[in-house]
Amino acid sequence: MDLDFHYGTIYVLSRWVKFGSGNANLIATASQMVDDNYDDNPFSDAEEEKNIALGIHVRYSCQNIWGNITGKGNPEVWIPFHFLPGLQGDDTDSKLVCKKNSALSKKLRARLLDTTLDNADFAFRLGVGLHVYADTWAHQEFAGINTTINKVQSLIFSNHGSVIEKVLDEIVGSSSIISKIMDQINPLGHASAVHCPDMPYLWWKSGGHFIDGRKNWDEFMEASEDIFRLLQQVSCEPVTGLSDRQRELLMSAFKDIQSENIEERYDEWIRRIRANEFEIEDFDDNDAEASYSEGTIRDDLTFRGQFYNEINDHFNWVKTELESKDIYILKSQPIY
Repeated sequence: MDLDFHYGTIYVLSRWVKFGSGNANLIATASQMVDDNYDDNPFSDAEEEKNIALGIHVRYSCQNIWGNITGKGNPEVWIPFHFLPGLQGDDTDSKLVCKKNSALSKKLRARLLDTTLDNADFAFRLGVGLHVYADTWAHQEFAGINTTINKVQSLIFSNHGSVIEKVLDEIVGSSSIISKIMDQINPLGHASAVHCPDMPYLWWKSGGHFIDGRKNWDEFMEASEDIFRLLQQVSCEPVTGLSDRQRELLMSAFKDIQSENIEERYDEWIRRIRANEFEIEDFDDNDAEASYSEGTIRDDLTFRGQFYNEINDHFNWVKTELESKDIYILKSQPIY
């Protein structure tokens, strides 16, 4: 999932369950920050040293292109924060495949349900955890390691409402160097499915994964329903689930905002939020100016510390769960 879901949808769901605009922004910002929390200067430890001096225990939860190329810390990033293992199958690679509604994802849900509003870190606990939980829908059937399980064949996708279909060969070229490399390597995560799993308006299918096709908008709606119920319980609201009107508003956003450009989809979500097209009951001035900014967390020493506390806490929780199943793949030390 991308910025439009991790910030936009999470913001709307948080407001619908009566979190105030300030807390909704913190929850949604922490959710998206999981994707933006990467080492933007892998050749220097200066930034990390500054944080350490401030008592902030840095751990990265995403990789930029240099991180992926070097592979440094890949398991510590992709397994706990983006491809929560389903722990199903007979071998380690199979157990590391992400599954929606897996036993471990249900444990994560229960962990988030234990969040209490008297915990000063609650917005960050929810934001980080909901990012990982939502991704179990988007990234299901792929693993956060380099493995043959991630290989995709005969990839076909189309926009909702469009008869135009594209196949993988048209993207990379059947005789291109990229195609030949992809045939030789074991892909990381859903790299061989390009960005298909994360775009809400896309229908797609692939050999070995979704041979009957997958409607992303249905998967994203299912995730939204589950997250909404979770947030209702945490915010001490009656657990009713989404209303027909709320589902209609979300489905319109998932299906009708069609752009491969993440920023364009996000911009339309923000426009709809600010215009109160999601019909937030206690809409206020903060909603009218809602937007995602890394600076909300990075520029506030307290928020930065709270965010990293939850990043580390979540990592350690996943590590403990994996080791209980004799999977010792995650390292304890932060990756610098």
